[in-house]
Amino acid sequence: MNTTTAPAVTPRRRRRLELNASLVVGVVLTIGFLVIAIVSFFWLPSNPNIPNIKNRMLPPGTVDHWLGTDGLGRDIIAQLMVGARTSILVGAGGATISLILGTVAGLVAAAYGKIADETISRGADIMLSIPGMVTALVLAATMGSGALTTIFALTAFFTPSFTRVIRSAAMSVLQEDFITSAKLYGRGKLFILARHVIPNIAGVMIVQFTLYFAAGILTEAGLSYLGVGVTRPSISWGMMLNEAQQTVGISSPLAMWPGLAIVIVVLGLNLLGDGLRDVLDPKLKRRS
Repeated sequence: MNTTTAPAVTPRRRRRLELNASLVVGVVLTIGFLVIAIVSFFWLPSNPNIPNIKNRMLPPGTVDHWLGTDGLGRDIIAQLMVGARTSILVGAGGATISLILGTVAGLVAAAYGKIADETISRGADIMLSIPGMVTALVLAATMGSGALTTIFALTAFFTPSFTRVIRSAAMSVLQEDFITSAKLYGRGKLFILARHVIPNIAGVMIVQFTLYFAAGILTEAGLSYLGVGVTRPSISWGMMLNEAQQTVGISSPLAMWPGLAIVIVVLGLNLLGDGLRDVLDPKLKRRS
């Protein structure tokens, strides 16, 4: 009698399965988030800023208002969709600017000698020592609250951290033998950075972008909840939480929906970042 035995799940195979699951879930959640934000430019169930007192505080499951309405009769789904758009604008905007500035500063610190390294590193330390919320409050007081102010605040939060990560990764690459060979061939620093360093740290840059994208969404929600972030007519999930706290004892789902949206999107981006980090990490590949 022939019997078939299931192949043993080795540690390597188990690791690959976990990696793939993390990456797949992250991709699915992130794509869903992006699709909702894109659709919001072309279709909304109703105008999310026009009150309709007759429809105020409708419960979830109501016809034409599947997730209900808020205290002014505005549709929750429409607000969530526009909030997704705002999250992409602010989160991706802050992460992108920080990535560009942090990459330039990190590469200069790694490649242009001790003076540049010390100056940039100490500047990053000083910026990191200033509480981010204080920076946001100062910007809100001087520029006024809004999406642009929040992007500036996120840039101030994230650029020093990006600089540290890129500097560390670039210094590791600059110690490799092929960099020494490039120098012997007379290649300049700009050529070496563009041709050899940046391609070898691209994986780090991508992973850091996804993680800081998630952190940007979470930070923006916190700032908007405190009233120093996005304000109407723009809509933010954090702002929805702020407005929902006034009626949380009457209708708890008003606070649940934006909170759930934040959790799902941030979880998806973090899973995506973790999966990409494992895939793109050359040390992990060598260990495998």
